[in-house]
Amino acid sequence: MAVVRMNRITILGLKKERSSLLESLQKLGVVEIKQEQPDEEIKDRVHNSNVQNELMKIDTIISDFERALTILDSYVPVSKPMFSSRRTVSEAEYSETMKSRDEAINIAKKVILLEEEVAKIRSEENRLNNLSASLTPWVDADIPLNVTGTHYTVCLMGTIPATYSLDNFSETLSSQCPESVLIRGIGSREHHYIAIIAHKAIEADILSLLRNYGFNRISLREVEGTAREGKVFIQKRLADLSEEREIRISAIKELAGSREMLEVVSDGFRMERARIEGRSRLLSTRSVFLLKGWLPAELSDKVKEYISENYFCAVEIEEPGDDEEYPVLLQNGSVVESISPVINMYGLPSSRELDPSAFTMPFFIFFFGLMLGDGGYGILMALITGFILKKYKLEESTRRFIKLLFYCGLSSILAGFLFGSWFGIASLTKTALLIVPTEQPELMMSYSILLGIIHMYTGMFVKALNYIRRKQYFDAICDVFFVYIMLSGFVLSLLPYAPGIAVSSSSSIVKTGNNLFLIGVALVLLTQGRKSKSIFGKIFGGLPKLYDIVGFFGDCLSYIRILALGLASAIIGDIVNTLASSFGGFILVKILTMTLVLVVGHLINFLLNALGAYVHSCRLQYLEFFGKFLEGGGEAFKPFKAETKYILVNNEISELFNTRAKSRVA
Repeated sequence: MAVVRMNRITILGLKKERSSLLESLQKLGVVEIKQEQPDEEIKDRVHNSNVQNELMKIDTIISDFERALTILDSYVPVSKPMFSSRRTVSEAEYSETMKSRDEAINIAKKVILLEEEVAKIRSEENRLNNLSASLTPWVDADIPLNVTGTHYTVCLMGTIPATYSLDNFSETLSSQCPESVLIRGIGSREHHYIAIIAHKAIEADILSLLRNYGFNRISLREVEGTAREGKVFIQKRLADLSEEREIRISAIKELAGSREMLEVVSDGFRMERARIEGRSRLLSTRSVFLLKGWLPAELSDKVKEYISENYFCAVEIEEPGDDEEYPVLLQNGSVVESISPVINMYGLPSSRELDPSAFTMPFFIFFFGLMLGDGGYGILMALITGFILKKYKLEESTRRFIKLLFYCGLSSILAGFLFGSWFGIASLTKTALLIVPTEQPELMMSYSILLGIIHMYTGMFVKALNYIRRKQYFDAICDVFFVYIMLSGFVLSLLPYAPGIAVSSSSSIVKTGNNLFLIGVALVLLTQGRKSKSIFGKIFGGLPKLYDIVGFFGDCLSYIRILALGLASAIIGDIVNTLASSFGGFILVKILTMTLVLVVGHLINFLLNALGAYVHSCRLQYLEFFGKFLEGGGEAFKPFKAETKYILVNNEISELFNTRAKSRVA
């Protein structure tokens, strides 16, 4: 467990080698390039490259690739496993594919163009379908729909609400406007469709009458001939459009064979974009460039040797000062690295602190197991996550999270043995090796608080280690050891009030606790004001520190959640079993019902309590544990490397250096 030691790197090289060097550094993936700004004195001779136009251009290309790949996925979906990772390609394969970058760009544009044509065709099909639907009420009317009148007549087409009687309207029209003809269309629940042919001389009278009936005029001028003829024409046009659409879709599907090439070239442009952006961080003149950054100390000599041998440039490696902050890279073993999802959610330690991973890992998985509290659920979790780890090739971050859940499953199995809890089966509680929480909740509460005290004491111990690491030995004694004495005395003094524990207030251990508490309080009062500049502060500066006792007591009570969640899992599991066994009736129906209740009930109980155990175990780490020692604020080490979406390039340089260090910031 360690925060990897970093060194500062400075490279002064020829401008003509800048692009090649950046490409090599990107393949190495171990150097973080810092943004450099020119000093005022040399601002007129040194500059940062303006790369905005280049970035905008390459962003457009990447966007086209993304759109084209999305289109291909919609027409020719590729079945991917649930836990898929990026495809690994060799450097030779990558280089060969990138030679066809122009072809790939043209294919992407062609896919986008074909999809746009398909979209236009579908839009036209929708319009024609809507138009065809609007012609349906007029199929029995033998009149040309695009004719609104003749030299002597006018044709009015439209609707009136179905609340009016069409027969009454026809009679009124005949009586008031005899020089007119009413043609009825096919009505609906809401409207009557009508067409009126009348002499132009009475057009105003007809319009006045129609207004009284809520007439809404319809225009169908784009249809040639009658409605029946129009529908025939539309159906023919739809058939032609459907054929055109299928031709373009077939063309898109044929281009799906180039999907892998598009993915490689798309990621190639992403890497090129990163190099362009990296170039903007360098200081440049007309002939040379200056690069500054950080890299792991253990790789410094190898990187310097490689750059010096392959490029005509000066490389300088410097160690950071004793109090200088540098980017944080956490490096742990195969087991401890699985806690990285929890650490990352909280934030990284500073480079001057210890890596909290190894201290956090055992407490997190143990608390999770106690909170889930059922060995049967633990077996399920361990089997599922173990299968995923064995079966699938996972991205690094996903692999660590699944591995963490696997260890949490093992911890839950341990809890099953300790508590005799297996799928909530009451008869198995007699197999408990330690305690049955549902029968002795008071004692379990005390155990939970005891675990909390151990947890917080460990956090204080890490705080002391951080002090010692910075050679602040006296601070370690005053701020940790003396506080240990005070809090330990406080805990021992309260033993008579601990639930489920029979300790007399007059026992020697309690008396010892009282004495320790008084000694601890005195030591804290005498030393906590030592850094104050005033005499008053030195004498009374320790008083606020006594409030930590109240905070410590509150933190102890927070660990009761271990009992609460463990009880919830056991009780709900028992309720599910009881409910499943309560059904009677025909034996087959009883078996099916029981199976359904058991599966659904235990699945819901497992998922809800696993989520609760994860969240609350995180909470105990973040508030009660990290709050004791972790200052945080570390800046993650962000090496200049290929940030790809679809592929991983197996570079010869990275293989040569074997520098794929496992870090939580990757």
